[in-house]
Amino acid sequence: MLKCTRLFAAPLLVMTFAVAGALGLAATPVQAADAPKLLGKFDDWAAYAYGSGKDRICYVLSEPKKQEPKGATRGDVYFMVTHRPGRNISNEVSMRVGYPFADTSKPFATIDQDRYQMFSGVSEGGEHQNWAWLDNAKDEGKMVKALRAGSSMIIKGTSSRKTLTTDTYSLKGSSAALNKIDSACK
Repeated sequence: MLKCTRLFAAPLLVMTFAVAGALGLAATPVQAADAPKLLGKFDDWAAYAYGSGKDRICYVLSEPKKQEPKGATRGDVYFMVTHRPGRNISNEVSMRVGYPFADTSKPFATIDQDRYQMFSGVSEGGEHQNWAWLDNAKDEGKMVKALRAGSSMIIKGTSSRKTLTTDTYSLKGSSAALNKIDSACK
């Protein structure tokens, strides 16, 4: 998979398969031909769309400005909000942490004073072990509203090696990027 800093300028075919896998979708040859299209870069966030009709998916993506502990061995780390209008899904919050979570990890995000509990995909195995989603889908709208209004977000989780990680994201540009996918995936 390509590093997110390169995603903004590089072809996104690899990202198509990574996102499709993380979202539980099959990446068919037809989908592969329709690589994600960059809708725009907005400070520290980018907006993308791919597919059409009921298979259209739009998402925003950002990577952390700071990762702790420094020097920890990790893969790609990024945070996403996804719309899948054909499945009547909007504001699906997910993050890839760049390592397999510990089976006891209780990852969480904080924006200002609000804490958002997440769950990992450890029980699903494979690539899902590197991902986390909001524990309560009813919190997605609230968290997206906080993303739009806040200035930073911190996400903490524990790796299968028992390393506590802290990722700090800038929220500069998140509102504009979210507005872009709202209009692209009505």
